Amino acid sequence: MKPLAVDRVLLVTDTVERLTANERLTALVKARAGRRPLTLTVSAGPDEAPSAIREGLARVLDGQIPSSQPALELRVADRSESIDSLLEAHDAILPSGAAGDRQLIVTAWQRGLCVINAVEQAEEVAALEELYFEGGVRGGRPWYSIMEGNPVIVTNPQHIVLGYGARINPRAVIHNENVIEIGRGSLLGADAELNLYKAKLTIGQFCHISSYFAAIGSRHTLQFPATFSVSRGPYAFLGQPADKVSNIVIGNDVWFGTRTVVLPGVHVADGCVVGAGSVVTKGLREPYGIYAGNPAKLIRFRFPAHVIKWLCAIQWWDWSTAKLWQARTFFRSDISGKTEKELWQMIESMGSDA
Repeated sequence: MKPLAVDRVLLVTDTVERLTANERLTALVKARAGRRPLTLTVSAGPDEAPSAIREGLARVLDGQIPSSQPALELRVADRSESIDSLLEAHDAILPSGAAGDRQLIVTAWQRGLCVINAVEQAEEVAALEELYFEGGVRGGRPWYSIMEGNPVIVTNPQHIVLGYGARINPRAVIHNENVIEIGRGSLLGADAELNLYKAKLTIGQFCHISSYFAAIGSRHTLQFPATFSVSRGPYAFLGQPADKVSNIVIGNDVWFGTRTVVLPGVHVADGCVVGAGSVVTKGLREPYGIYAGNPAKLIRFRFPAHVIKWLCAIQWWDWSTAKLWQARTFFRSDISGKTEKELWQMIESMGSDA
């Protein structure tokens, strides 16, 4: 067991102007007030003088650093420091959002670093004091979130937010112009294809999404003479890129079998299981339902009604890591035949304060 916190953050920017306009930076520093010491290192473009970087950083943090801040170390990376050595020396990166950051973001995920891509994430990371129970990458150093192997393509990684313990397996194809959120502990399996266009994809906590999963955020136009919807290239003038764009929301503790397809606008309730090869055309609204087929339909439930009601009430996916660890035997137990009283007794006997 190891403690895990984000104490060393690498700020990557091409210009001082981008640095001073970064709301995630101010959110990080504000939320860190009264907590652990924090080191911020700035790696800027070759045309930016170190003195200008320090002045810009001082401006953006002026009045943002409370007296209760234990220690805030600000430094500018030396030109001789390679990006590899900087990534190795830090727990997280906070990119500026420039186009040149895209490959760096992917590289950071491959090394197990936290990539701060949203204001809300910056606030969460500032307060992070987690526990890590398994040897990670980089010589056993714990990882925050990870992209294993190489993706085929990720068009906008700066719009992707990975929670603590989230993983993306190899060969992902991700076309996104909007936000993708993958929650704490969730897995996006190998060879996933997220063809989202302008739709937002939200994946809750502790989901297992098996290989060859496909999420489609838009539909081709049917009312026009041509269904052609390629938005780039010499024939882009033939039509709109999409007729309908709808967000996809996947709850917590959801398991998708291999080669499942999710269409635009789908909402999946907590605890659902979707059988291999299923096509999800509309919302799966019943918590802990088992769905399968094309289109996916409710087959049965994972548990009796009273157990489902109890699980929905305790929302175990929001428990702290320490509490999950205390209750680890519970998560390896068959609870389908338990009464509500017996369920509470199981939790209490494991030292949890649930």
